[in-house]
Amino acid sequence: MNLGRNQKQPSRGNLLDQIGDKKRVLRFWQTATIGNSEDRLEYMQFGGDHLRPLVFLTSIEYPTSPPWGFCIDAANSGFGVFSIRRPGFGASDPVASIDQQAAIIEAFFEEAGLENIVLVSVGSANPVGARLALKSRRVTFSVFANCVFNRDVMGEFRPAWFGRLLSQTTESRAGARISLGAIRQAGKQFGSQWFYQTCFQKSPGDVAYVKTYPREMAEAWEIASAITPETWQQELQPSLSGDPFLRDGLFSAVPALAISGMETTDSWKRGFESEAARLGVPVSYLTSGDILVPYQSGTELLTLLKAKVAA
Repeated sequence: MNLGRNQKQPSRGNLLDQIGDKKRVLRFWQTATIGNSEDRLEYMQFGGDHLRPLVFLTSIEYPTSPPWGFCIDAANSGFGVFSIRRPGFGASDPVASIDQQAAIIEAFFEEAGLENIVLVSVGSANPVGARLALKSRRVTFSVFANCVFNRDVMGEFRPAWFGRLLSQTTESRAGARISLGAIRQAGKQFGSQWFYQTCFQKSPGDVAYVKTYPREMAEAWEIASAITPETWQQELQPSLSGDPFLRDGLFSAVPALAISGMETTDSWKRGFESEAARLGVPVSYLTSGDILVPYQSGTELLTLLKAKVAA
Protein backbone atom coordinates (compact mmCIF):
# COMPACT_ATOMS: atom_id res chain seq x y z
CA MET A 1 0.00 0.00 0.00
CA ASN A 2 1.30 3.42 -0.93
CA LEU A 3 1.16 5.67 2.14
CA GLY A 4 3.21 8.67 0.95
CA ARG A 5 1.73 12.10 0.36
CA ASN A 6 2.11 14.04 -2.88
CA GLN A 7 3.34 10.97 -4.72
CA LYS A 8 3.28 12.58 -8.17
CA GLN A 9 5.91 15.15 -7.28
CA PRO A 10 9.08 14.22 -9.20
CA SER A 11 12.46 13.87 -7.54
CA ARG A 12 14.97 16.40 -8.79
CA GLY A 13 18.54 17.44 -8.16
CA ASN A 14 19.70 19.14 -5.00
CA LEU A 15 19.98 22.81 -5.96
CA LEU A 16 22.56 23.39 -3.21
CA ASP A 17 24.85 20.55 -4.30
CA GLN A 18 28.54 21.44 -4.66
CA ILE A 19 29.84 17.95 -5.46
CA GLY A 20 28.19 16.91 -8.73
CA ASP A 21 28.46 13.39 -10.10
CA LYS A 22 31.09 12.29 -7.57
CA LYS A 23 28.28 11.75 -5.08
CA ARG A 24 27.02 8.87 -7.25
CA VAL A 25 29.80 6.65 -5.91
CA LEU A 26 31.27 8.36 -2.83
CA ARG A 27 30.00 9.82 0.42
CA PHE A 28 30.87 13.51 0.61
CA TRP A 29 30.05 15.95 3.41
CA GLN A 30 29.30 19.49 2.33
CA THR A 31 27.99 22.60 4.04
CA ALA A 32 25.05 24.67 2.83
CA THR A 33 24.36 28.26 3.82
CA ILE A 34 20.66 28.66 4.54
CA GLY A 35 18.43 31.73 4.36
CA ASN A 36 19.10 35.39 4.99
CA SER A 37 20.66 34.58 8.35
CA GLU A 38 23.20 32.39 6.50
CA ASP A 39 22.98 29.55 8.99
CA ARG A 40 25.31 26.71 8.05
CA LEU A 41 24.02 23.14 7.80
CA GLU A 42 26.34 20.18 7.17
CA TYR A 43 25.05 17.21 5.24
CA MET A 44 26.10 14.19 3.21
CA GLN A 45 24.49 13.21 -0.08
CA PHE A 46 24.96 9.95 -1.98
CA GLY A 47 23.33 8.92 -5.24
CA GLY A 48 22.07 10.34 -8.51
CA ASP A 49 19.87 13.41 -8.74
CA HIS A 50 16.92 11.38 -10.07
CA LEU A 51 16.56 9.32 -6.88
CA ARG A 52 13.95 9.91 -4.20
CA PRO A 53 15.53 11.61 -1.15
CA LEU A 54 15.95 9.30 1.85
CA VAL A 55 17.01 11.75 4.54
CA PHE A 56 18.50 10.67 7.87
CA LEU A 57 18.32 13.15 10.73
CA THR A 58 21.29 11.91 12.71
CA SER A 59 21.36 11.51 16.48
CA ILE A 60 23.84 12.35 19.19
CA GLU A 61 24.71 8.66 19.39
CA TYR A 62 25.72 8.48 15.72
CA PRO A 63 26.01 11.86 13.96
CA THR A 64 27.41 10.49 10.73
CA SER A 65 26.29 8.72 7.56
CA PRO A 66 25.10 5.16 6.95
CA PRO A 67 27.75 2.79 5.61
CA TRP A 68 28.75 2.99 1.96
CA GLY A 69 27.18 -0.40 1.25
CA PHE A 70 23.82 0.79 2.55
CA CYS A 71 24.01 3.86 0.30
CA ILE A 72 24.66 1.61 -2.71
CA ASP A 73 21.73 -0.63 -1.79
CA ALA A 74 19.50 2.41 -1.27
CA ALA A 75 20.39 3.77 -4.72
CA ASN A 76 19.57 0.40 -6.26
CA SER A 77 16.21 0.59 -4.47
CA GLY A 78 15.46 4.06 -5.86
CA PHE A 79 16.61 6.21 -2.94
CA GLY A 80 19.31 8.88 -2.75
CA VAL A 81 20.71 9.05 0.78
CA PHE A 82 21.15 12.27 2.74
CA SER A 83 22.50 12.49 6.28
CA ILE A 84 22.01 15.77 8.09
CA ARG A 85 24.12 16.90 11.02
CA ARG A 86 21.60 18.99 12.85
CA PRO A 87 22.39 22.42 14.35
CA GLY A 88 25.18 22.21 16.91
CA PHE A 89 26.91 19.22 15.29
CA GLY A 90 29.98 19.39 13.06
CA ALA A 91 29.94 22.44 10.81
CA SER A 92 26.22 23.14 11.49
CA ASP A 93 25.64 26.32 13.46
CA PRO A 94 23.92 25.88 16.84
CA VAL A 95 20.46 27.29 17.53
CA ALA A 96 18.45 27.91 20.67
CA SER A 97 15.59 25.40 20.35
CA ILE A 98 14.20 22.26 18.75
CA ASP A 99 11.68 24.37 16.82
CA GLN A 100 14.53 26.42 15.34
CA GLN A 101 16.31 23.21 14.34
CA ALA A 102 13.21 22.10 12.45
CA ALA A 103 12.86 25.51 10.78
CA ILE A 104 16.45 25.46 9.48
CA ILE A 105 16.14 21.92 8.15
CA GLU A 106 12.85 22.77 6.44
CA ALA A 107 14.54 25.83 4.90
CA PHE A 108 17.28 23.52 3.64
CA PHE A 109 14.66 21.27 2.01
CA GLU A 110 13.08 24.32 0.38
CA GLU A 111 16.29 25.90 -0.89
CA ALA A 112 17.64 22.55 -2.10
CA GLY A 113 14.38 21.92 -3.95
CA LEU A 114 13.99 18.44 -2.51
CA GLU A 115 10.61 16.81 -3.06
CA ASN A 116 8.84 13.65 -1.90
CA ILE A 117 11.22 13.13 1.01
CA VAL A 118 11.31 9.98 3.11
CA LEU A 119 12.56 11.23 6.48
CA VAL A 120 14.24 8.88 8.97
CA SER A 121 14.71 10.45 12.39
CA VAL A 122 17.02 8.54 14.71
CA GLY A 123 17.24 8.68 18.51
CA SER A 124 17.63 12.22 19.79
CA ALA A 125 16.61 13.61 16.37
CA ASN A 126 13.03 12.39 16.77
CA PRO A 127 11.66 15.60 18.36
CA VAL A 128 12.85 17.50 15.26
CA GLY A 129 11.53 14.80 12.96
CA ALA A 130 8.12 14.93 14.63
CA ARG A 131 7.79 18.62 13.82
CA LEU A 132 8.87 18.14 10.21
CA ALA A 133 6.47 15.21 9.78
CA LEU A 134 3.59 17.51 10.70
CA LYS A 135 4.70 20.78 9.14
CA SER A 136 6.83 20.10 6.05
CA ARG A 137 5.00 19.76 2.76
CA ARG A 138 8.17 18.23 1.30
CA VAL A 139 8.25 15.29 3.73
CA THR A 140 5.83 12.67 2.44
CA PHE A 141 6.72 9.73 4.70
CA SER A 142 8.36 9.67 8.13
CA VAL A 143 10.16 6.95 10.07
CA PHE A 144 10.85 7.37 13.79
CA ALA A 145 13.71 5.06 14.82
CA ASN A 146 14.73 4.32 18.41
CA CYS A 147 12.17 6.89 19.54
CA VAL A 148 11.45 7.69 23.18
CA PHE A 149 8.45 9.97 22.64
CA ASN A 150 7.08 10.85 26.12
CA ARG A 151 7.93 8.12 28.61
CA ASP A 152 10.39 7.41 31.40
CA VAL A 153 13.34 5.48 29.97
CA MET A 154 15.99 6.20 32.59
CA GLY A 155 15.95 2.58 33.75
CA GLU A 156 16.76 1.37 30.23
CA PHE A 157 20.31 2.70 29.99
CA ARG A 158 23.28 0.38 30.40
CA PRO A 159 25.55 0.64 32.27
CA ALA A 160 23.72 2.38 35.12
CA TRP A 161 26.37 5.09 35.48
CA PHE A 162 25.64 6.22 31.92
CA GLY A 163 21.97 6.70 32.75
CA ARG A 164 22.91 8.77 35.80
CA LEU A 165 25.09 11.03 33.64
CA LEU A 166 22.23 11.56 31.20
CA SER A 167 19.83 12.39 34.03
CA GLN A 168 22.28 14.97 35.37
CA THR A 169 22.33 16.66 31.97
CA THR A 170 18.67 17.66 32.13
CA GLU A 171 18.84 19.08 35.66
CA SER A 172 20.97 22.18 35.04
CA ARG A 173 23.46 23.74 32.66
CA ALA A 174 26.21 22.98 35.19
CA GLY A 175 25.07 19.35 35.23
CA ALA A 176 25.26 19.26 31.44
CA ARG A 177 28.84 20.56 31.52
CA ILE A 178 29.89 18.01 34.13
CA SER A 179 28.26 15.03 32.42
CA LEU A 180 29.60 15.95 28.98
CA GLY A 181 33.06 16.41 30.47
CA ALA A 182 32.88 12.97 32.11
CA ILE A 183 31.89 11.33 28.83
CA ARG A 184 34.68 13.08 26.96
CA GLN A 185 37.17 11.94 29.56
CA ALA A 186 35.98 8.34 29.36
CA GLY A 187 36.30 8.33 25.59
CA LYS A 188 39.71 9.97 25.73
CA GLN A 189 41.01 7.52 28.31
CA PHE A 190 39.59 4.27 26.93
CA GLY A 191 38.85 5.06 23.27
CA SER A 192 35.68 5.42 21.23
CA GLN A 193 35.37 1.67 20.59
CA TRP A 194 35.31 0.96 24.32
CA PHE A 195 32.83 3.75 24.93
CA TYR A 196 30.33 2.67 22.27
CA GLN A 197 30.61 -1.04 23.01
CA THR A 198 30.04 -0.29 26.71
CA CYS A 199 27.09 2.05 26.25
CA PHE A 200 25.44 -0.07 23.52
CA GLN A 201 25.94 -3.34 25.42
CA LYS A 202 22.28 -4.38 25.69
CA SER A 203 22.10 -4.95 21.90
CA PRO A 204 24.40 -7.53 20.27
CA GLY A 205 23.53 -5.97 16.91
CA ASP A 206 24.63 -2.50 18.01
CA VAL A 207 27.91 -3.91 19.33
CA ALA A 208 28.42 -5.81 16.07
CA TYR A 209 27.90 -2.59 14.10
CA VAL A 210 30.43 -0.74 16.27
CA LYS A 211 33.01 -3.45 15.63
CA THR A 212 32.25 -3.73 11.91
CA TYR A 213 32.43 0.00 11.17
CA PRO A 214 35.28 1.43 13.27
CA ARG A 215 35.87 4.30 10.84
CA GLU A 216 32.27 5.47 11.06
CA MET A 217 32.26 5.11 14.85
CA ALA A 218 35.49 7.08 15.21
CA GLU A 219 33.94 9.85 13.10
CA ALA A 220 30.75 9.72 15.17
CA TRP A 221 32.78 10.12 18.37
CA GLU A 222 34.78 13.02 16.94
CA ILE A 223 31.60 14.93 16.06
CA ALA A 224 29.53 14.03 19.15
CA SER A 225 32.29 14.72 21.68
CA ALA A 226 32.88 18.21 20.23
CA ILE A 227 29.39 19.60 20.89
CA THR A 228 28.80 22.30 23.50
CA PRO A 229 27.04 21.69 26.83
CA GLU A 230 24.16 23.80 25.48
CA THR A 231 23.67 21.47 22.50
CA TRP A 232 24.11 18.42 24.75
CA GLN A 233 21.30 19.61 27.02
CA GLN A 234 19.08 20.60 24.09
CA GLU A 235 19.50 17.10 22.64
CA LEU A 236 18.38 15.25 25.76
CA GLN A 237 15.77 17.56 27.28
CA PRO A 238 12.74 16.63 25.08
CA SER A 239 13.35 12.88 25.23
CA LEU A 240 14.19 12.61 28.92
CA SER A 241 11.96 15.36 30.33
CA GLY A 242 9.01 15.20 27.90
CA ASP A 243 8.00 17.07 24.77
CA PRO A 244 4.63 18.92 24.95
CA PHE A 245 4.46 18.88 21.15
CA LEU A 246 3.65 15.14 21.27
CA ARG A 247 -0.08 15.37 21.96
CA ASP A 248 -2.53 12.46 21.69
CA GLY A 249 -3.28 11.34 18.13
CA LEU A 250 -0.60 13.61 16.66
CA PHE A 251 0.36 11.24 13.83
CA SER A 252 -3.03 9.68 13.17
CA ALA A 253 -3.34 11.43 9.79
CA VAL A 254 0.40 11.45 8.97
CA PRO A 255 2.08 8.82 6.75
CA ALA A 256 4.58 7.49 9.28
CA LEU A 257 6.03 4.44 10.97
CA ALA A 258 7.88 3.94 14.26
CA ILE A 259 10.59 1.28 14.30
CA SER A 260 12.61 -0.43 16.99
CA GLY A 261 14.85 -3.46 17.24
CA MET A 262 13.81 -6.91 18.42
CA GLU A 263 16.94 -6.97 20.61
CA THR A 264 15.72 -4.25 22.92
CA THR A 265 14.23 -5.01 26.36
CA ASP A 266 10.64 -6.06 26.96
CA SER A 267 10.08 -2.96 29.09
CA TRP A 268 11.28 -0.74 26.23
CA LYS A 269 8.94 -2.53 23.82
CA ARG A 270 5.94 -2.05 26.12
CA GLY A 271 6.60 1.66 26.53
CA PHE A 272 7.37 2.10 22.83
CA GLU A 273 4.15 0.41 21.73
CA SER A 274 2.06 2.30 24.28
CA GLU A 275 3.36 5.70 23.20
CA ALA A 276 3.05 4.84 19.51
CA ALA A 277 -0.60 3.87 20.07
CA ARG A 278 -1.24 7.12 21.95
CA LEU A 279 0.26 9.17 19.12
CA GLY A 280 -1.43 7.20 16.35
CA VAL A 281 1.63 5.79 14.56
CA PRO A 282 2.01 2.11 13.56
CA VAL A 283 5.07 0.17 14.73
CA SER A 284 7.42 -2.34 13.19
CA TYR A 285 10.38 -4.28 14.57
CA LEU A 286 13.62 -4.97 12.72
CA THR A 287 15.72 -8.01 13.55
CA SER A 288 19.03 -6.59 14.74
CA GLY A 289 20.11 -3.47 16.59
CA ASP A 290 18.57 -1.07 19.06
CA ILE A 291 20.10 2.41 19.19
CA LEU A 292 21.61 1.81 15.74
CA VAL A 293 18.70 -0.24 14.37
CA PRO A 294 18.17 1.61 11.03
CA TYR A 295 21.84 1.13 10.19
CA GLN A 296 22.43 -2.37 11.57
CA SER A 297 19.21 -3.62 9.92
CA GLY A 298 19.58 -1.40 6.86
CA THR A 299 18.55 -4.07 4.34
CA GLU A 300 15.34 -4.70 6.28
CA LEU A 301 14.69 -0.96 6.48
CA LEU A 302 14.92 -0.61 2.71
CA THR A 303 12.62 -3.59 2.18
CA LEU A 304 10.13 -2.06 4.60
CA LEU A 305 10.27 1.33 2.92
CA LYS A 306 9.75 -0.14 -0.54
CA ALA A 307 6.63 -1.84 0.79
CA LYS A 308 5.33 1.40 2.33
CA VAL A 309 6.16 4.05 -0.25
CA ALA A 310 6.63 4.35 -3.99
CA ALA A 311 10.37 4.75 -4.49
